[in-house]
Amino acid sequence: MVSAQDNSQLSSGGFVLSLDLELMWGVYGTHSIASYGQNILGARQAVPAMLDLFEAQGISATWACVGLLMFENRAALRAALPYRRPQFSNARDDSYAFVDAVGPDEASDPYHFGLSLVREIADRPHQELATHTFSHFYCLEDQLDVPAFAADIDAAIAAFEPVNVRPRSIVFPRNQVTRDALAVCAARGIDVYRGPGPFRMDRPAGRAQQSTWRRGMRLANSYVPLCGPAVVDVAHEGDVINIPASRFLRPFSGGAMAPARMHIGLIKREMAQAARQNRMFHLWFHPHNFGTCTDENLALLAEIITFWRSLHDRFGWPSRTMAQAADAARNTATQMPGAA
Repeated sequence: MVSAQDNSQLSSGGFVLSLDLELMWGVYGTHSIASYGQNILGARQAVPAMLDLFEAQGISATWACVGLLMFENRAALRAALPYRRPQFSNARDDSYAFVDAVGPDEASDPYHFGLSLVREIADRPHQELATHTFSHFYCLEDQLDVPAFAADIDAAIAAFEPVNVRPRSIVFPRNQVTRDALAVCAARGIDVYRGPGPFRMDRPAGRAQQSTWRRGMRLANSYVPLCGPAVVDVAHEGDVINIPASRFLRPFSGGAMAPARMHIGLIKREMAQAARQNRMFHLWFHPHNFGTCTDENLALLAEIITFWRSLHDRFGWPSRTMAQAADAARNTATQMPGAA
């Protein structure tokens, strides 16, 4: 049996958990406060519960935060808006269009403001704060406006100043990643990103390319491994490191529990394979996915984490943030024979 200490020093494998914290800013393309507000309010209750669970079990996690939610009030938000903004052909892709609708502060508008949540994450051990861009910026809905994206990332970095964090990791909204966007991030010290999953239907694509086949295959593959196991490896890509996603944790939304049990069973089998092979399994989801059926979803997450603990005890398979996984990969590379 490999000790946890040796494994952490010599391997880039491990269990990576990342969460996309968006509040309403991530769902305006498909939802309104009237249709989805209860999920957002439920997410605000789920976040502290998840933090308690992570702290109790020694889980490291990466929280990718939309910059627009990281303010105490509307005046501070407006003062932080970047000088250049994207011009999307579809207005629902532009989060900046909804800024005028926000309330005065977090107490009166918990759907848009979440600085208190970010502060609580920052205060907990083993948690990484990452960026999810400032405005939930989509890089593949139109031709990427590189200066507008750069201005958005500058604003995202500045939004972390109240919690004294400079983010190293990024999660691209809808996993819409491009080389130009990565270059902008790398130039600003953001050198770790969550890449798309290992399967064909996970490749980066805009909304128009999200065909029925893609959506159907992703759904089916969540319950039956049609495309093989979702065990992944860290990828060195020039100035950045890719921590690829393995699977999206599909929430239980009521009804029969059998599909959720199939999904959790698949995740646990792939975690076990990754632990045995000293590789990586990267699970991700949104806190607002737990906004309904919160107790049931927290129980399923706790089951996954309890299973990780058993793998850690048996194989020394660590829990890592995205940045920690990237650092472990770099350390491993420098220790390889022939490394400079």
